[in-house]
Amino acid sequence: MAIIAIGGAAAGAASAAASTQSAAVALPPGVTAHGLTYAPAIKLPKSTPPDLSGKPKATEYSDNWAGYAAAANAGIQLTTVGGDFNIPSVNCGKSPVGSSGYAYVAHWVGLDGLTDGTVEQTGVDAYCTSSGSPGYFAWYEMYPLNPVAFSGVSPGDAITTTVTYNSTAKTYHMNLTDVTTGGEVTSTQSCPSGSTCENLSAEAISEDPGGAVPDGYNLADFGMENYTATRVVDSKGLSSALNASADWTSTELIMQEPSDDILATPGGLYDGRAFNVSWNAAS
Repeated sequence: MAIIAIGGAAAGAASAAASTQSAAVALPPGVTAHGLTYAPAIKLPKSTPPDLSGKPKATEYSDNWAGYAAAANAGIQLTTVGGDFNIPSVNCGKSPVGSSGYAYVAHWVGLDGLTDGTVEQTGVDAYCTSSGSPGYFAWYEMYPLNPVAFSGVSPGDAITTTVTYNSTAKTYHMNLTDVTTGGEVTSTQSCPSGSTCENLSAEAISEDPGGAVPDGYNLADFGMENYTATRVVDSKGLSSALNASADWTSTELIMQEPSDDILATPGGLYDGRAFNVSWNAAS
């Protein structure tokens, strides 16, 4: 795996070297990790909220998100989101890179972002380079801050993710566990300075990060991603699935470029908790 910089510049050696280099580097404040290696040299592309305005409809189109989201009703905050998935292999032979030199896909769960300007999230990135080489990283992100990367995940690994807001401490607790290897990253962070985290939505999403195709990041061919055990908890203590409840509505997000090309589509929600997202096109 190459060490990458946002904008497409290759910054160095393979992941084994990155692991050796980062072994002596202190973890960021509020972060613990075992079995996964903090990779501060890795600069993954940021997530980008879809910038939907008003109350989201049952189906929305976004140029970079595909999946499902819960949007809180008035007076409600969503405080926990979780979901499980396996890391799909990316098919670099079917993933032409964008002008950045990369094709990317991110799979994650998070709070906020559907209708506001922050996202508190954790998940996995996979990418292809112009040489056809794939790479895989775990990460957490307090958007609009940059994602924080960890090496040590592989295609096929079973991943469990949760993001929880602590209303007393006003912090977000993000956990990603690689059930296959036992690796784990947890991070407790405050809302970024200058931002307002509103806890108005919860999501399980496959994304074309980095501003998507218009900013040079084609969508890597991930085949199909399957999300299971998706769940939401709100400020009243209601715990339920991603489908509509008494306290939130549900939105299906289809990834569609401004050119009208469909890049990724979610399947139907099974029992409100399980669904798949299928790759359709790179750009």
